[in-house]
Amino acid sequence: MTETVADFRARAEEFIAARYPLRNPDVDDDRVDTISRSRDGHHAMTEAARNFQRELFDARLAGSRVPVEYGGLGLTRDHEATLEEILTRYDTPNRRPMGIGIGLALPTILSAGTEEQKQRYVPKILSAEESWCQLFSEPDAGSDLVSLRTKAQLDGEAWVVNGQKVWSSYASDAEYGMLLVRSDPNSEKPHSGITMLILKMDLPGVSVRPLVDITGGLHFNEVFLQDVLVSKDSVLGEPNKGWGVANGTLGGERSSYRGGSGSGRRKRQVLEAAIGTDVLRDPMMRQRITSVIADEWIVDLLGERFSSGSVCDGNPAAGSLMKVLVGNLEQKSSELVVDILGLSATAWLQHDWDAAGPNHQINASRQSMIAGGTHQIQRNLLGERVLGLPR
Repeated sequence: MTETVADFRARAEEFIAARYPLRNPDVDDDRVDTISRSRDGHHAMTEAARNFQRELFDARLAGSRVPVEYGGLGLTRDHEATLEEILTRYDTPNRRPMGIGIGLALPTILSAGTEEQKQRYVPKILSAEESWCQLFSEPDAGSDLVSLRTKAQLDGEAWVVNGQKVWSSYASDAEYGMLLVRSDPNSEKPHSGITMLILKMDLPGVSVRPLVDITGGLHFNEVFLQDVLVSKDSVLGEPNKGWGVANGTLGGERSSYRGGSGSGRRKRQVLEAAIGTDVLRDPMMRQRITSVIADEWIVDLLGERFSSGSVCDGNPAAGSLMKVLVGNLEQKSSELVVDILGLSATAWLQHDWDAAGPNHQINASRQSMIAGGTHQIQRNLLGERVLGLPR
């Protein structure tokens, strides 16, 4: 018998409440930021995320919509949303380090993987036994991903891979990666010679080098691949048809992107900075504040439509709409907070965690118009693939 949402809520709430305290709703929840902060450092944050995901799996709370035969619960979107709502109210570990595996690799494997791949990889993603990274971008192929140069040549029962990837989030912590390679350099169209491979990150020839981002974080990495032997059966989808698989992955990444916005968070941030100051007397500042609040409301409404699959009849390229909207909002709101706070947003006592927040936000927001494809590329995708405009 299928567990009702009410029963699932009661069970989940009981489990979480017994282990974690309620959050103070007046304190900003920075767990949702794309570039997250951690008081204890990067490695402590990733380990805590893995342990928490394992707790959820063991308690039969993970993978609400994943079929039972692959380790999930076989329930509904409402069950999934219920768990997310509960977790926002408790001071649980930041799960972002597990997001690429659960949010991108898992649905990609379910949609494009073989039955053997689904049985092999999905349960271990849900149980946090294995974490994943995304190996798409390259030094000369970021937003223009179709020009990627990492090569894979089939030699007997293995692909021989050579190349470099960059901006690979959490690659230093991952056991596996979704790897895009050029498998047919002689194809008539660049996108028709691309294959997606499942890469085991500890294979000989794989080197991972962490990159320090603008906020001092370590979740970005560059990955070097030298004569790496990847088994022939590690293809996700079909050889030379990885571009279609990647578009499905990217569409999900963009439509689910929130960049820390939504549910009134940006509204709370700008109003907290403004209340008690003279800026509310300034009509131009009031207009900027109102614009942030209105844009975030649109983000929430658009997110509901994406969840129901009603945006542009489910066209995966429509995910770029959310990416552009949220990226603009992330920069607009962080810049507004700094403008309101003035010097206090640029200088603070060394160990004042809360005072450092606005500076972290504005620095972290620099990636919002680049990550996942620049806004120029997103607008091109919307124009060509959604609106049907000529190139």
